Amino acid sequence: MTAPFECEVRFLIPDRAAFERGLAQRGASVRFRYAFTDHYYRSWGGEWDPRTRAVRIREHHQPTQASEVLVTWTDMMHAAGLSFKRSRLPEGKVRLYTGTLEASRTVVDALGYDPWLVVRKTACAFYDIPDLGALVIEDVEGIGSMAEIEVAGEDPEAAAVSIRRKLDALRIPLHAVLPEPLAAVVAARLPRSRTVYFCGAIRGGRTLQPLYAQIVTFLQERGWEVLTKHVAAPDVLAQEHRHKFSATDIYARDMRWLEACDLVVAEVSVPSLGVGFELATAQQWGKPIVCFCQADVALSALVDGNPHLRVLRYKGPGELVSLLEDALRGLDFRPVPGISPRSSRSRGGATPRRRTRAR
Repeated sequence: MTAPFECEVRFLIPDRAAFERGLAQRGASVRFRYAFTDHYYRSWGGEWDPRTRAVRIREHHQPTQASEVLVTWTDMMHAAGLSFKRSRLPEGKVRLYTGTLEASRTVVDALGYDPWLVVRKTACAFYDIPDLGALVIEDVEGIGSMAEIEVAGEDPEAAAVSIRRKLDALRIPLHAVLPEPLAAVVAARLPRSRTVYFCGAIRGGRTLQPLYAQIVTFLQERGWEVLTKHVAAPDVLAQEHRHKFSATDIYARDMRWLEACDLVVAEVSVPSLGVGFELATAQQWGKPIVCFCQADVALSALVDGNPHLRVLRYKGPGELVSLLEDALRGLDFRPVPGISPRSSRSRGGATPRRRTRAR
């Protein structure tokens, strides 16, 4: 469904069979059936509000057809006592590309977006209802059966009245209405994975970039969301230049991530002013911190001698991974005495531990 400046709401259907029987009594008919998977992406290095913007690849299953790269930009509106979503774009969904799924992924990657969320829709039906117009029913994986009402939105006030008329005719109370885009609804119901802020030298030197990539991959494979995975990218400086991030932008973004994270993991073998600043800030905010340093590196005493940091020495990548696995298994999220955790999302800092040398 795509109407000009589309305005829409959704609501859950506890008993789909009963609801469809009610539609049949109103003379409704199915115009077509469909199924697809939406692969949502979010921006590489900034804030991303799924209630207002979406970049996704739509992988069609029924009917079989080419995948699409779609962009939407919406506002949450309030009119006639109703909250609903309205597109800022007259086309509703803007199609950027059509092709294979892999080619679509290449396009989105070239635009600088990261995979975020997958929404699968099955057993979808587009209904025509006499005197009411169109209605969509979809089974959304992880949510259940949902219905969607969409109307044209050139005039938001008129759109709200039209949506309310349909809801009243279907006997759907306003408190049952979900005004947010589906991606936001699905994301809100997912269990939150723990987040880690990974520190590694960028402008201080990139000799350990392959090791950074190994650390980030290891963390992701164990279910951690790595907020700063770009630190491990071989072209991180080119990425920052391509996205036109200023020093102010990078500082603000990284401080948001550092404040929000559950854990800080740092590779400190390569001297870096930025990593030192991140460690000091993370300590001040009461974050659990685990540092890794090559066994033969003369580490700054302000790091090596800090009782609030856990410094692990390693002789090679294999030993680093083993030490990291042990560290994750033994994490202690009790607050550090005398330090107040900064983030509401964080579970607080780690109880100070003694530094560990290579075994």
